[in-house]
Amino acid sequence: MSRPNSSSEHCIQTVCDSKPKVVENGRKAVFLNPQRAEVKKVKVDGCLIVGSGPRADYIVSMPGVVDVIVELKGKDIEHARDQIIATLPVWRAHPPYSAKVAGLIVCSRSPLSSSDLQVMKAKVSKDYGISLTVDESGKKEYEFRAFH
Repeated sequence: MSRPNSSSEHCIQTVCDSKPKVVENGRKAVFLNPQRAEVKKVKVDGCLIVGSGPRADYIVSMPGVVDVIVELKGKDIEHARDQIIATLPVWRAHPPYSAKVAGLIVCSRSPLSSSDLQVMKAKVSKDYGISLTVDESGKKEYEFRAFH
């Protein structure tokens, strides 16, 4: 059973990099931060959330703009979606850095058709109030303001 870590301060790294990134299992998500504003990288899996059960890999936050729940995945998009959704209530229980939350799945490839992906994104938006982005290339760089 997943549970929040009672002491999560050590899970949060604050950086002012122009291109902060998170990396796991050969996948990465790079964010654009040309103004070098403060960005918080939160290690979720095994740090913010410990125990068994689904959870995302990271949360990358530009305070006051958006918190992006990131899952770096092979090809199981549905499982990645479930991991982001499972992370959402834990993150919302912490004092959030931003009112806006989004999900990002970086994968090697998606077995879902583009119409299936659109249906999944619409359902996540309707049911959980977050936008979901799926990147199959793993080569994109993300602007925080693009997550809407």
